[in-house]
Amino acid sequence: MMGTPLRVYPPILTAKKLRTAKGCQWNTISDLKIPRRTFSLGIRLAETAQQGYGGHRIGHKPLLDNDMDKHGRKFEAIVFDMDGVLIDSEPVHYESTRILFEDEFGIPFPESANTEFLGSTDRYMFETLKARHQLEPPLEEIITRRKRLYMELLIRDGLPWRDGIRELISDLANSGYRLAVATSGLTRIVEPTLNAGQIRHLFEAVVTGDDIHTPKPAPDIYLEAARRLAVDPSVCVAIEDTDVGVRAAKSAGMWVIAFPNSTTRGMDFGPADFVAGTSGEIRGRLL
Repeated sequence: MMGTPLRVYPPILTAKKLRTAKGCQWNTISDLKIPRRTFSLGIRLAETAQQGYGGHRIGHKPLLDNDMDKHGRKFEAIVFDMDGVLIDSEPVHYESTRILFEDEFGIPFPESANTEFLGSTDRYMFETLKARHQLEPPLEEIITRRKRLYMELLIRDGLPWRDGIRELISDLANSGYRLAVATSGLTRIVEPTLNAGQIRHLFEAVVTGDDIHTPKPAPDIYLEAARRLAVDPSVCVAIEDTDVGVRAAKSAGMWVIAFPNSTTRGMDFGPADFVAGTSGEIRGRLL
C-alpha cells in the first residue's frame, strides 16, 4: 500500500474549530484519561513481512551471532525513540503544524515541507521555518501555539500507541533489559505521554530534546542515554523510525533496529542492522 499519502484530517479543520470542539481541553497530556484504544486516521495500513521499506525488505541484513545472541545476550539495554516508535504521532505533529501555518499564518505547509524535519527537535524545526518564512511571532510563542494544536488533536482522538509496543516494553523490562527513551520531543510532552501509557516506570532514563544541544543525526542524545544508564553504547540496541534517527544511533555506536511507520516507511534505512515491520518482529530478535 504505497499509494499517495492521505491527510490525517480534512483540510477544512481549523484551529478555531478545534478549540471549540466539545470537551476539548488541551492544557496537558495528563488530561488524557484514555483507555487502550485504536487511534483512527480513517485508514488502516497493512504491514506484512513481504513489504519493503526505503528499498530494503524487512530483515534485509543477516544477523550474526556476535551481533545478537538471542539467549546468550551481548546486549544489556534497549533505547527507544518515542515519536513514531512508541506512538504513531508523526501524522499528528504534521497536522498540527499544517493547521498553524495555513490557518493562522496563511502559509501552505504540504507534507513534503514536513519531511525534512522528521526526527529533529521542535526548536530546530521552528527556528528554520521562522527564518525561512520571516514569521513575526517570537520563537517560543510559535512553539507554544503548535503544542496547543497538537494537544487538541491528541485529546480529540487519543494517544496513537503502535500495536503491541507497550506489551513489548513490559516484557523486555521483565526479561532483564535496561530501558531508556531518547527522543527529540519536549520534556513537558514526553513525560506525561509515558505516564499516560502507564510505562514511565519501566524506563531508567528519559532523554529529550531539552537535554541536548545538537539534534539527530548527531549522536548526542544516544550517547547521553547510554551515559545515564552507565553502559557502553556498544551493548545498547536503539529502535528508530527515521533515517535521521538511525544515523544518530549508529554514530553513537549502537546496534540499530529500524521500525518504520506509515510516514517514514519510504526512507532509506540502509545503515540499520535490522528492519522490523511489526513489534512482533522486534520481539523475535530480542526475546
